[in-house]
Amino acid sequence: MRSWFTIERCCATCGLRFDRGREEEHEYWLGAFTLNFIVTEVVFALALLIALLVTWPDPPWTPLLIGGGVLMVVTPILFYPCSKALWLAIDLVFRPAQPDDFDS
Repeated sequence: MRSWFTIERCCATCGLRFDRGREEEHEYWLGAFTLNFIVTEVVFALALLIALLVTWPDPPWTPLLIGGGVLMVVTPILFYPCSKALWLAIDLVFRPAQPDDFDS
């Protein structure tokens, strides 16, 4: 990663291009965004379940709503670089690198 929200064009060591989508495919990173969404939803669901189990039978709904909202905003930001790396790894497992995937 060049920064938290910017990925390098290719690997400095081997030259593998990180954006492995074809010229006509502009939605290559849709899988990373989907992973990020899934992780965010699972983290929220687990946090809500734990909070409800700990505070039952009288859960504090206002703090739960505020905390849930904050969690739904912060989690995708924190997981963003990991989702890109994880998506690239999943893509490489199912579609191994070909010679045209490398910068010359």
